[in-house]
Order: sequence, then C-alpha cells, then structure tokens
Amino acid sequence: LNVKMSFFGFGQTADIEIVFDDADKRKVAEVKTDEGKKEKLLLYYDGETVSGRVNVTLRKPGSKLEHQGIKVELIGQIELFYDRGNHHEFISLVKELARPGDLLQHTSYPFEFANVEKPYEVYTGANVRLRYFLRATIV
Repeated sequence: LNVKMSFFGFGQTADIEIVFDDADKRKVAEVKTDEGKKEKLLLYYDGETVSGRVNVTLRKPGSKLEHQGIKVELIGQIELFYDRGNHHEFISLVKELARPGDLLQHTSYPFEFANVEKPYEVYTGANVRLRYFLRATIV
C-alpha cells in the first residue's frame, strides 16, 4: 500500500507502506477487485491480533515533512452499492503513531490492535460489500 502526500504539489512527499508481522505465515484468500483483477488478502479471524509496522519513506531525502500527526486505523465497513457515497463503519479503532512534528528521515512505527472482535465475515455480493481494512494517515 503506497500513498503520496504533498501540499499543492510543493514540498516533501512520502510513501506509506503497511507491513504485517506474520504475513509470511498467515493464510490468504484470493478475491476479485472491482476492476475484475484477482488480489490476495491475508485472513484474520475473530479475536485475533492485527499487528505490524507502518513505514514512512520520504521522497526527497534531506528535506523535512511537517505533519499534524500520524495514525493507523482498523476499519470494519459495510458499503451498499446503490448508495456508494454512504459507508457504515461498524468498527473504527485508532492508534496514534506520532504526535505533530517534523519527519526528517525514513521512519517505521509499530502498531498492534489486540484481540480484535470481527463480528461479521468479509462478504462481497451483488448489492453489498462488507470488509475490514487498515488505513494509515499522515495529517
């Protein structure tokens, strides 16, 4: 997962990568994306801990990135296809990784969501999609 961030195209930008602790040992499921491509996703069961690292890589070495905080969220979401703009979040867990300040170099932040209750299974049907995902944000 890579994201680029800049303010009106000026200044520092960064790539964000989320790496899971046990990705090499975890079962995977192959799913079809909206574009019809196949994607492999890690399987997590109800009550399991989700942990890893958020790696922030600066695109311009030697230049600082000012930010108002860095966080990672675990989201459980239901999306109704007839109402795409309206998502219902039934789980929203947040871990603050860094307080406001300056990033001067590539940095890696550990995170852990312990014993996460996942009341529903992931599902994609004709009219609805239920999913869990992580979102890392530099504010």
